Amino acid sequence: MDATFRAIGLELPSRRDFNLLVERAGDQGEPTCLQRRGAVLHGRCWKLGEGLEVWTMLYESGDGEIFYADCRPGFRARYAHSIRPWALTEYAEEGEALVHGYLNGTDVQVLFELQNFTEVSLDEFRAETLYVGLCGLAYRARARARGAARWQQLEEHAPARAIYENDWSLCGKVLAFRELRNPLSGRQLYWVHLDLEQLRLEVLINHRSLRGTLEVGSWLEADVWLQGHVLDRRTLLSRYEGVDWACSPALFWQALRRRN
Repeated sequence: MDATFRAIGLELPSRRDFNLLVERAGDQGEPTCLQRRGAVLHGRCWKLGEGLEVWTMLYESGDGEIFYADCRPGFRARYAHSIRPWALTEYAEEGEALVHGYLNGTDVQVLFELQNFTEVSLDEFRAETLYVGLCGLAYRARARARGAARWQQLEEHAPARAIYENDWSLCGKVLAFRELRNPLSGRQLYWVHLDLEQLRLEVLINHRSLRGTLEVGSWLEADVWLQGHVLDRRTLLSRYEGVDWACSPALFWQALRRRN
């Protein structure tokens, strides 16, 4: 079954196992919905704990017929990024939405699966800047003593390994990491925060998919499925943890500079 589920510690060896997961997520997930072109997209977010999620999407046609559209894993990232400019591509009948854009003020591009499409108000999608939490779910990863920063779409770096258009190949220095455990399966996972030079990204790795030993200051290579959640104003305010003293105080004053 889909290797992305393995990244959050769920092994789905058969179609029957996958269908049981879909049914359970539909029953236990928090419901949200979104009106779209004479139809309704119903989202169900099953929060497993530790930031781990399973999303199911149901599509309700104009005549009231409801059918399964999608089921996918998710992880709520800790840190926020601002994306500007950006564009949203919807596949409502398939329960999917992709966001393509650039980190604000840089030429670093991102393309990711939007998880909480049905949770977000339309006002957020009218804004020039999107605030999102991004996390890559790793298909495979290797820790090394040395490396060089890389952020490249997987279909360009290694076309034979690419599955989805939001697959990325990366290499970055480990800033921090911690162990997690999937409460449902008991699988050991790693949350890793990486410095890719122009981008700092969170990555989630199944212990079984990792080669080498993680250490702060070591390098990590990985192929990831990039997903993210849009953060509304209330969520952003609730995440405020004070001034980030890793930034130069001069940067604070630059934000107040008058534009003539």
